[in-house]
Amino acid sequence: MLQDVASRTTTMNDALGGSEDGSVQGVATVVQDAATAAQSQVIGEALAGFFEHRQDVLTGIQDRIQASLYGAAGATRAIVEGDDEMGASTAQANAIAASKDGNFTAFDGMFDR
Repeated sequence: MLQDVASRTTTMNDALGGSEDGSVQGVATVVQDAATAAQSQVIGEALAGFFEHRQDVLTGIQDRIQASLYGAAGATRAIVEGDDEMGASTAQANAIAASKDGNFTAFDGMFDR
């Protein structure tokens, strides 16, 4: 189950930001391609301006989605391993912090087990 959550988290992150290896284009690349395909400078500038203006909002959405999935996976893993306290408090606290600041280092190695 946790591997499935990890896979879905990666899919969501790739869709929003693109994959690290470049095999999946993120929103920015797709918007740039759409602006080029529109063959209109006005439409291209409007698309670019909209997404540039909304960048912080989109990043916040991405961070909250990732934090929710990681927090749920972390809590599930802790409960499966018999650590109900970790599942109830630490995983939730880590998810809340990550959703606010975009720092996901608390989850490093979580899916490696």
